[in-house]
Amino acid sequence: MSKKVGIGIAAAAVVVVAGALGTSYYMGGKLEQEFTANLPKLNMNGVTVKVVSYERGAFSSTARTSWTMEGSDEPVQFMADHRISHGPLPMGHAAQIHTSFQLPADADEALKTALNGRSPLEVDTKLGWGRSSSSVMTSPAVTAHVKDSDVNWGGMKVEWDMPADMKAAKGTAQFAALHFKDEEGSAGMDKAQMRFDIKQPEGQKFWVGPFAMTIDKLSALKQEEEGKTSASSFEGITMDSDTKLDGDVVEMTLKSGIKSIKLEDAKADDLLLDMSFHNLDASWINNVIDMSKRKSDSSDEGEASDDQEPDLREKLMSSLTQALARKPSIDINRVSMRTEDGVSEFGASLSYIGDGQKMGNLLKDVKLSLKADVPSKALDSFMVSRKKNALLAVFEGESEYKPEDIEETAKLQAQASVQALKEKGILLEKDGKLNTQIVYANGEIQVNGKTLDDTGTAVLMGEALE
Repeated sequence: MSKKVGIGIAAAAVVVVAGALGTSYYMGGKLEQEFTANLPKLNMNGVTVKVVSYERGAFSSTARTSWTMEGSDEPVQFMADHRISHGPLPMGHAAQIHTSFQLPADADEALKTALNGRSPLEVDTKLGWGRSSSSVMTSPAVTAHVKDSDVNWGGMKVEWDMPADMKAAKGTAQFAALHFKDEEGSAGMDKAQMRFDIKQPEGQKFWVGPFAMTIDKLSALKQEEEGKTSASSFEGITMDSDTKLDGDVVEMTLKSGIKSIKLEDAKADDLLLDMSFHNLDASWINNVIDMSKRKSDSSDEGEASDDQEPDLREKLMSSLTQALARKPSIDINRVSMRTEDGVSEFGASLSYIGDGQKMGNLLKDVKLSLKADVPSKALDSFMVSRKKNALLAVFEGESEYKPEDIEETAKLQAQASVQALKEKGILLEKDGKLNTQIVYANGEIQVNGKTLDDTGTAVLMGEALE
């Protein structure tokens, strides 16, 4: 190799290194500007974030932030340390940020011991050249005795991707378990998972997209008097929802299920909820969000919210005409469950059928439908329980009424109510099941395809409003 070639290679190497150093330092400066400007934007719902320090280097920087959570008691403050790597170029991305949250100074000593120097929450973020990001948030498993309670936290892992404008998020979340136990009882959650792919449409204040969640089990056990216990559990919980923006209206679907429920001595399986929302005006939803945010901000600042929101209330009411003109509706397509008495099924729908111009006709411009198909034994049990609760509320504190007397009276009242509903054709009995289909439209009630007379209406409304 000639001397000139060697000098040329060396010079090129110097240029490359200098360029890498310059690019890294430039990226460090840009990141510092964005970090100090954007992080405080996380302030919301009683959480205040402040940048305490930022030290920039050629290839990496460090920062420290404080997080304050306001609550009914004293504010809770904790710190977060950030290690920011922004060079050189071979990393394949613009920067990588590692964030470690620290426990508050006054945190329980048992929790500090259980963590053994580990951060309770860490976040690793890779920042792309176009400012898109990919993040992983983790929390370690912890077992400790905190404030008279045994706590078992199985840890979590959340992964998500976001574009540069941070108006979308796609990812998954996994939670191993969370259990509490003290002298009064216990409560726990076993294995929860989530997945989401949501975004905020341009010009809108709400988010759209699918969201799903599963929980293996929720349980609780409470110690009662005389050594007795009360237990409840929910197993096989699922939820799937999807929200879409179609022009100027929002459509939403929600399906939820529980494989098994146990409440004291009662048990039900295969619970299902399937509902949907149609033709919801996007502008009206934005106004509702503005109103809610204004109320929240006013409460946080201790202001009288009634004096701060007349403009929003007027805006909300003025947009109601347009919202109603979209003919919004809510459909409960199916609610069902299986008990030892059989399968019970329900459905309902509420829709606006007017033009939104005459608010005085609101009741006549609403259509409501309800259908039910319930085993006779299940309806009898429900009616007895309802009547019994009503009697207990009336005679609360009056010891001269024995529990067995109240139980017997509740059974008699339930039998009378069911019989009256049958006589008026509101309940139809077939094959050990009672079913009904009720429709209210144009100010008129129809039951099972027939117009309900005044007496029948009085019986129906009496039971509904009891």
